[in-house]
Amino acid sequence: MSKFETYITAFVVTCFASSTLYAEDLAPPRCDYGAPHENAAEELAQFSFLIGDYTISGHAWQGEAWSPPRPGAPARWNGWYGLGGMTIVDEWYTIDPGVNPDTPRGVNVRMFDSEDDEWDMMWIATAGRQVQDLRAKMQDGLLTMWQVYPERPNFKAEFVIEDADHWARIGYTKDDNGEWVKQFKLAATRIACDRGGE
Repeated sequence: MSKFETYITAFVVTCFASSTLYAEDLAPPRCDYGAPHENAAEELAQFSFLIGDYTISGHAWQGEAWSPPRPGAPARWNGWYGLGGMTIVDEWYTIDPGVNPDTPRGVNVRMFDSEDDEWDMMWIATAGRQVQDLRAKMQDGLLTMWQVYPERPNFKAEFVIEDADHWARIGYTKDDNGEWVKQFKLAATRIACDRGGE
């Protein structure tokens, strides 16, 4: 199991056992997200749904439907344009840092490779500190991600955009027959920038 998968599993199973969360406990959004560089690949727009600040609820696949979100503090996912608008940088917090300032966290850097027509991505986190090499590309109309290093052949994830303020990352694993099956969903809800003045 990779470090990121360990984080997500722990998040889905246990991190929601905290006390009741009130909206004012969330860390304020950064709101200054930058902009794409004029020479950036046009495919940068494929991951532009990550730009912003999002609360994340975790849902386990129960065979026919997703579990309801567990009560308690949400996770946090923040994205912005990095390297002067040539990349997308996004942070993960297992629990919103406004609720738990010491929560485990990690960061992705995503850059589109025009020669290979796919995304090159690097992930590193505070626990384990192992850099992971990932790829993504559009497959069957969905932005689909897989891991190159360390090898993780039984993992893939798809990103589903619901609307301007909601998206989901759906993780899959392979069953005993080698078929892809849903495992967990991270459901994102945008935090409005007008919270920044609170």
